[in-house]
Amino acid sequence: MRINIKELIDFFDDKKNSKKGDPNALTAMFGEELNASVFNHFMDNKLEILEESVLPGTNKGNRLDRWIVNKDNKILFQCEIKNWAATAIGGKQLKLDCNDEKLKETIKHYCEHELKNSFYLTKQPNGVTKVLLKMKPPKEYENYTIKPLVIYWMPVSFNGIEPLSKISLKEFNFPFKTEYAELSIFSVSIYLRNLYKSGIKYIDLEMPILEHRIKLLETLIK
Repeated sequence: MRINIKELIDFFDDKKNSKKGDPNALTAMFGEELNASVFNHFMDNKLEILEESVLPGTNKGNRLDRWIVNKDNKILFQCEIKNWAATAIGGKQLKLDCNDEKLKETIKHYCEHELKNSFYLTKQPNGVTKVLLKMKPPKEYENYTIKPLVIYWMPVSFNGIEPLSKISLKEFNFPFKTEYAELSIFSVSIYLRNLYKSGIKYIDLEMPILEHRIKLLETLIK
């Protein structure tokens, strides 16, 4: 599917043409698939996004959003996806044509917000840090190296204005065990902004779930 970068950022980051409830409705329809597919685009479309559920191997417990496979390097990302945008609690509007200083200021705001409300939060694990819990991989990928990954829509980066950053987990005193030493964080908003600044207006993404839902709507609504 062809994605219009400007319209997407204007809608989610600048709240243009957005009425109450619109962001939540569209996010529910295609948010997770969009964010995972953009990450795949960032990785030169070398990844495979699995349909299997990301579960701890028990009937109870936390679950994540996607398994994403890098077969070239035998890496299996256990991925949590957060679609939070400008309309979310703590959200900030950010125009597409903002300068780097404004972008850095907004990134700093979101990083501080996430550190306070997710990583240093007393109640653990939460909706973000559950990505650090051990999940049971699909059988065919049991010999792969598993790495935790959080994909945010909003501009979050701990490496300037780079869309992919990492944070060391040594400084966090989590009240649960994790076998991971670092966490990868990818920002869809930052990546799409970088593409747009480089002159790219549209990108093509594989989004079969959204295509199916659009066809379903077409059969239901005339």
